[in-house]
Amino acid sequence: MAFIKGLFKTSVRRKNLMAVTGLFTAFFLIIHLLGNLILILPDSFFPIEFWGNVANQHDMYNAYSHFLVHFWPITIVAYVLYIGLALHVIDALIITLTNWKAHGEKYIKTDNSTSTWHSRNMGILGSIIGIFIVIHMGQFWLQYKVLGTEHDLYELVVGTFKQTWVVIVYEIGIISLGFHLAHGILSAHRSLGVYPASIMNVMKYIGLCFAILMAFLYGIIPLIIYFQ
Repeated sequence: MAFIKGLFKTSVRRKNLMAVTGLFTAFFLIIHLLGNLILILPDSFFPIEFWGNVANQHDMYNAYSHFLVHFWPITIVAYVLYIGLALHVIDALIITLTNWKAHGEKYIKTDNSTSTWHSRNMGILGSIIGIFIVIHMGQFWLQYKVLGTEHDLYELVVGTFKQTWVVIVYEIGIISLGFHLAHGILSAHRSLGVYPASIMNVMKYIGLCFAILMAFLYGIIPLIIYFQ
């Protein structure tokens, strides 16, 4: 408990914790995306001679999901992710509350770069993403991994993304995630101070490209399924 409290003790520690947990989550997004892209790949991408009995999109996605649930190293990484997300949210709340008390602002920016809309509204974007994550986990993670009430995750995902309101909610969540990443990647690297100032402009564009790519690829999956 003392260790956890120490993580939030000073503003520098809070910013560093926000950076580390944020970058770890961003890395997870890449891994999660690679699996989800199976949903929109053609069956011809999975030749039967290579995958054995897995010869189509449906079976491949279920095999991938089953592997994630039953491979214990992945389970450990998943719990580290849950802890990281929880710390990221708690840290964001502490920063926001501290900023309200000190300056009466909604969100305190972690850098001195030119203010953008998404940098001024990271708190709002984070709240939207938080709601989105709760809905997402309730629809898939809870049903498949915790309760075990759904055994065909492919059918669950496809059936869910055939609902208009779900697709709209997901697109709002993904767009918010893109804006959050666009500012968060740069801010995280600046907080950690791992690059010289001359490199930070490069990191700004790397972060922007990463945010656009993640938002586009994640956002296109439910749309393709919905219109199929």
